[in-house]
Amino acid sequence: MLEFVRKNIFAIIFSFMVLAMFTGYLFAKGGEFSSTENRYLARRPEITLSGILDGSFMKSFELYTEEQLPLRDTLVRLKAISGELMLKNENNGIARGDRGYLFEKLVSTSGQLGKNKAAIRNFAGQTDRDISLCIVPNSYEILSRDTPAGFPNVSQKAEIDDFYSELSSYGNVSTVSVYETLKENSEKYIYYRTDHHWTTQGAYLGYCRLCEAMGLTPWKEPENLESDRLRTVDGFYGTYHSKYRGMLGGFPDTLSYYDIPVISYETGGNTYHDLYDLDKLDTYDKYAMFMYGNEGMSIVESERGGAAKKRSELIIFKDSYANCLIPFFTYNYDRLIVIDLRYYPESVNELLDKNKDADILLIYNFMHFNDDNHFYRLTS
Repeated sequence: MLEFVRKNIFAIIFSFMVLAMFTGYLFAKGGEFSSTENRYLARRPEITLSGILDGSFMKSFELYTEEQLPLRDTLVRLKAISGELMLKNENNGIARGDRGYLFEKLVSTSGQLGKNKAAIRNFAGQTDRDISLCIVPNSYEILSRDTPAGFPNVSQKAEIDDFYSELSSYGNVSTVSVYETLKENSEKYIYYRTDHHWTTQGAYLGYCRLCEAMGLTPWKEPENLESDRLRTVDGFYGTYHSKYRGMLGGFPDTLSYYDIPVISYETGGNTYHDLYDLDKLDTYDKYAMFMYGNEGMSIVESERGGAAKKRSELIIFKDSYANCLIPFFTYNYDRLIVIDLRYYPESVNELLDKNKDADILLIYNFMHFNDDNHFYRLTS
């Protein structure tokens, strides 16, 4: 018996590991949320006859086994490190560039993009309300000099320009390009190195461009921003770092925000008197501190006063890119209604009917615009 074990030790160990993994898949609940990847993991699917017959169970179970793999985080990191040792600079769709920047690849647009364009056209066509639209390019489009050599990616500028041209026949839509403004400031710290968002500095540039297009006076000028309101937090690692996972996965970022006073902020069933969840600064996902994360509808009541404030109400349809930009608009509007269509099940038409005098702004980053499947709710 001992001789058999000695000769087959590796096969026995491998068989034991497979058995342990299979037992774990069957009986373990698995983790619900990955803090390092900042997302919810697939849960074990229920076994149903219909799911087996239509193949959906096997697809769901395959995803479950992949995401609930024992020691998954360790194995993903080892894969990334081994790739670096082989002089590769890409892992899980994230590539390492210059100046410590990580970039997400987008080699082709999705089939969802056409549906999202149609949803916005339908939204514009069913109302005579003035609409401002801003699609923000992601970091690889603006920081092209920092991307790896031969980095194959869709031209976001071309895609955005083409869509803006499609909307030129809609007299009530004002399309706002921030490409030139961001490109002119590409030497500055306008995108996080390890995260998919723009920084507060980049968002401020976008805000100024939006104010120009919307006939608003922006809060201060870039060189005169009130330093006594500025707060900074070091050691931020974002979503790109979580996906890349290598030893060289980008330099840590500095998160900054301005302590802008508000009267009240209603979100997630709670009322606050600021726009920042500072408890999130002690977690991995520090960016979630802006606007207390993403909710279906949030309402900001801002303080009166200041030469820039001259309008009553703004409805903002947005993704998380806008979360660090929204505080600036409190200097231009008394009330902000912030809508994230991913979590807003109510009727948009009813919302607009209740707020007939509000300005309307749609602001999304291109990656979100390319693949999110909730834009159809604009016409609900």
